[in-house]
Amino acid sequence: MSYKSNMMKILKGLTLIGVASIGLAACTTTPQKTPTNNQNNRLPIPQEKVIIEQPLAPKTVPTSYNYWLATGDNRVRAREYERFLEQNNVGNIIPSFELFKTARSWEKCNSSEYMVPNRELWQNQLPTLKVFKYLVAAKVLTDFEVTSVYRDLTLNQCAGGAPSSRHLFNSAIDFRIGPVYPRAEDYAHIENSKFKLCQFWSQYGQSFNMGLGLYATGQIHIDTQGYRSWGPDLTRNSSMCQF
Repeated sequence: MSYKSNMMKILKGLTLIGVASIGLAACTTTPQKTPTNNQNNRLPIPQEKVIIEQPLAPKTVPTSYNYWLATGDNRVRAREYERFLEQNNVGNIIPSFELFKTARSWEKCNSSEYMVPNRELWQNQLPTLKVFKYLVAAKVLTDFEVTSVYRDLTLNQCAGGAPSSRHLFNSAIDFRIGPVYPRAEDYAHIENSKFKLCQFWSQYGQSFNMGLGLYATGQIHIDTQGYRSWGPDLTRNSSMCQF
């Protein structure tokens, strides 16, 4: 089944916690610097199915990914991981050729463009993929490309990752919004998507233990290893979510 078909199937039947209120908040609510921990901030019990009328645009499988799959036991290991995610209701949210991406600097670091995380780390990605699933269903994210998920220690060091990077534990996802080289007309969409991400983080991030980083390169990082946000200088002071 194609990625597009899978996405349509997943998103049409998705039960999303609080998606109606998320969509409303994205239009009417100013992000709060420090959300209060009261009943209004709690996610409501799911009441209805969410139907996405315009699924994500289909993506082309890179030739490099097919070559990688054909090498050694990569195809078998990749399929085992995909099956694990499907069994936990977070399969097909991100196409596999992006889900296995390591780091943008993989070639410079003489590493692999794709990696299947070690089995003992598989469970770590479930909460972050669940958040990603909500972001897609609520149309906070409508045009994205995942650029980095799991990295081994050697690649993380070469790529300039933090010593305790969540990528080492397979619990983070980096992505960008829009094309690699944005045109002038793309920036409004990119900034609007970032604004909606900040609103989601402000209103629901504490419930998901969500971290959100917005880098100067245009890359965006999410994980579920601590409620926090940061910006280009890697501190909360430069995060647009704090204003």
